[in-house]
Amino acid sequence: MTQHLPEAARPTAHGASPTITYAAAGLLGLLPFSTDVFLTAMVDVGRDFHATMVEVQPTMLAFTLGFALAHLFIGRLADLFGRRPVALGGLAVFLLASIAAVLAPTLALLIAARFVQGLTAAAGPIIARTLVRDTVPPDLGGRALAKVGALYGMSPLIAPTVGTLATQAGGWRAALAVLIGYGIVLAVILWMRLPETRPSNVHGAEQVSILRALRHCIRTRAFVVGCLAVACAYGVLFSWLTTSAFLMVNTLGMTKLQASYVYTAGAVGFLSGGMAAMRLAKTWIPRHLLRIAAALIVIGTVAPFLALEAGYASWPVLVVTLLPYYLGWGLAQPMATSIAMRPFPEMAGQASAWVGMAQQLGGIVFALLAAALGGGMGTLVVMMLAAVGFAVSVFLPVQKPVG
Repeated sequence: MTQHLPEAARPTAHGASPTITYAAAGLLGLLPFSTDVFLTAMVDVGRDFHATMVEVQPTMLAFTLGFALAHLFIGRLADLFGRRPVALGGLAVFLLASIAAVLAPTLALLIAARFVQGLTAAAGPIIARTLVRDTVPPDLGGRALAKVGALYGMSPLIAPTVGTLATQAGGWRAALAVLIGYGIVLAVILWMRLPETRPSNVHGAEQVSILRALRHCIRTRAFVVGCLAVACAYGVLFSWLTTSAFLMVNTLGMTKLQASYVYTAGAVGFLSGGMAAMRLAKTWIPRHLLRIAAALIVIGTVAPFLALEAGYASWPVLVVTLLPYYLGWGLAQPMATSIAMRPFPEMAGQASAWVGMAQQLGGIVFALLAAALGGGMGTLVVMMLAAVGFAVSVFLPVQKPVG
């Protein structure tokens, strides 16, 4: 595997090279930064545009829809033109969309800018997963992705507080301006450091259409199970992210800073889960880790529902009761992704795209259901439903072809 790779991309005995690890972490961070700096700012968007929660929610859903649709072509572009140019090109357009979002004079234009943000931000996670698959042997893939996840876990750790402080200083536009800074720094680093990792045997994969690639992928149970797992587990998270600011600030009476504590504590849980995955992957197989994650995710959705039903509505209670979910998601994401992508070294870009598509569509479907139920306690019901879906998926067999 290492013969075709530049020196900076060659794996170590423990996983991806430092260059690939940090580049992938920065690229993965595009998603949580783009969503999490905006969480409490959504309340201000509603106030400034005189809009309800249901009317403001599309500012997040449009981003996620664009993010999902981009998976139809970005993986293929990465296999055709290479990982480096697609990553840098995506960042360039992301920056333009971020500037448009900051300057948006109407809610409709803000939603449109957020859609383009999502469309281009998708290059980050797709290329990040592909970089690891390009450069790391399959048996080390889960551990390498867990290490990347532990590093990129810093993004959701700091983004909610950064977004809240920016919102307090300059409104929701200031929160979105944070994304301009992140995009510029990441683009400069990648321009200077990121090598091309596309393997020679990927040539020809670019001739495979995205739908044909999907038909090939879904014949493998491991791919189907991995996609179901990330779709349901992310469905829990995105349902919470798109509605919880209104629940905590408008319904439960918390301040925006207190709400940001809940999000930041969740990011700590996610980071801790990713670090645990990195260590446990040395001796545990991914399927066993996913089953542990299933128990944590179910507990972490049932517990907050029961706490709020019983009248315990403070932010420390939400931190404690949601923590098992975040630990489980941090443990599950790299393992499920590794399981899904492992069978497809010759078309890693397209396989990565469909895994990401499954994750985002799961988030959209469950978030729309949460909004249809009015948010509030309805959100927690949807989160429990998604958690059960995850638990069922990780107990499905993965060894034999579907068709």
